[in-house]
Amino acid sequence: MCEFTGKCANIIQSWKPAVLGLLDSLPYDEEVVVWGRRWIVKTSTLGERHGYGIYACEDIIVEDSTSCRREGPTLFPYGGPIYKRRHWNMILRQHPEWKTFALEMDTFAGSTRRHSDVRVIDGDPIRSGNIAGFINSTVGTWPKRRANCEWVFVEGPPPAPYGQTYHEDHCMVLATRMIRSGDELFTHYEWI
Repeated sequence: MCEFTGKCANIIQSWKPAVLGLLDSLPYDEEVVVWGRRWIVKTSTLGERHGYGIYACEDIIVEDSTSCRREGPTLFPYGGPIYKRRHWNMILRQHPEWKTFALEMDTFAGSTRRHSDVRVIDGDPIRSGNIAGFINSTVGTWPKRRANCEWVFVEGPPPAPYGQTYHEDHCMVLATRMIRSGDELFTHYEWI
């Protein structure tokens, strides 16, 4: 764990992954159940540069009518402590390595927040139990991979029993096409 000084020491939030139905720690090469589905974290098919990936251990069916996205089956939340952009920037000045798994919540369509008030989720899988942190990007892959899931901003708390006291909105991972048992999850995102 990193040591923080000054204002950052007061900004860092404690986080309990169980609040969103996530595991405290994610074992590698071993099946786990998250949100009623079986998953395994193991070396990515993209190679050593990408580290680990998350694989389905069962088929996940996406109905033909949901091919227009944002309607596929819910897989699990993108979880972690949420910071305002200005606080996140302070954290990164002390520990730049933290940016790797950050997801900006308010960059989705319709957001009217000022840049400094945009919320950032610290989704590091080691610090926060965020299984979605193991989803790799299709950008620049060869041979080209197709995304089979996406991150979606959702207004309102996650479904019961998860996150009811957490906060007013969240990000979820949804399937966008059929995922077969053994498939690695991919989504489309740019590296910063």
